[in-house]
Amino acid sequence: MRDWTKTLRRASFRGVDFWVEDDTFTGGKRVALHEYAGGRYTYLEEMGLATAGYEVTAYLIGDRSDAQASRLSQAALAAGPGRLVLPIDGGRLAYVGDFQRRRSRDQLGYIAFTFMAIPVGNEAGAVLGVSDMTAAVLGDIGAAAQAFGRFF
Repeated sequence: MRDWTKTLRRASFRGVDFWVEDDTFTGGKRVALHEYAGGRYTYLEEMGLATAGYEVTAYLIGDRSDAQASRLSQAALAAGPGRLVLPIDGGRLAYVGDFQRRRSRDQLGYIAFTFMAIPVGNEAGAVLGVSDMTAAVLGDIGAAAQAFGRFF
């Protein structure tokens, strides 16, 4: 049997770590239903993929949770997509749309965030893998070596 505690990743967005209470993935296809007056059958028209998304309830806990909450808010408001890592799913580029921060008088030191993350691209294989990260790092090293070589 799988030991989940040993296989879960630490969750983060743009490098800001958090814990995950729950996450829900939504996706599917857009289907138009054409119903005609007096008809007995519905014509179904497939309209392509629906925009996928992750609804995440994250939380921060501890003495530094207020500072972490500020960093997570800044990461969510930054322009462009960021790398989202969830405990079970691999990392992927995503935009954070709406988010909500919750603090409670009875739970000091515990700050909850609920946010909607929209992955970049609906196509299969949009997850960043080890080979993607290796290519990015090696590509940057090659560019740095070329720039450094121009000085000599």
